[in-house]
Amino acid sequence: MKTQDSKLITQSGFTLLEVVVAMAIVGLGVVTLLEVFSLGLRLGARSSERTKATAYSRQAIDEVLIRRELREGGEEGTLGDRYNWRIQVRPFQTDAQLSSAGWDLREIVFQMRYHEGGREREMELKTLRLVKKKSP
Repeated sequence: MKTQDSKLITQSGFTLLEVVVAMAIVGLGVVTLLEVFSLGLRLGARSSERTKATAYSRQAIDEVLIRRELREGGEEGTLGDRYNWRIQVRPFQTDAQLSSAGWDLREIVFQMRYHEGGREREMELKTLRLVKKKSP
C-alpha cells in the first residue's frame, strides 16, 4: 500500500486584484495631496496680492489725511498698471453740539481696484476726520 504525502503548496504574494486596488488607493491619495498643495499656493498668491493692495490703500489714505486742508469732492489715480484708486471726501452727519463748536466731521471713502487672477477685485476703506470750520 502506497501512501502519498500530500504537501500543501502555499504561495505567498498578492493577487493582481489586490495590487490594482492598492494602486487606486495610492493614486487617490496622491491626487488629493496635489489638490491641497495647489489650493495652498493659490490662496498664498491671493493673500499676497490682497496684502499689497491693503498696504497701497493705507499709504494713499494716509497721504490724504496728512493734508492741512481737506476739500470735499473726489480724486482718482493709479499705482503702477495694476492698481486704480478713487477717494471721496464728503460731509458726515454731525450733531448740533459739534457743529456749534466750530467743527465739521468728514467721511473719507477710499476705493482700490486691482487685478488678481484674471479678475478685478475691489477694496474699500472708510474713515472719519474732524475738520475745523473756516471762519467766514
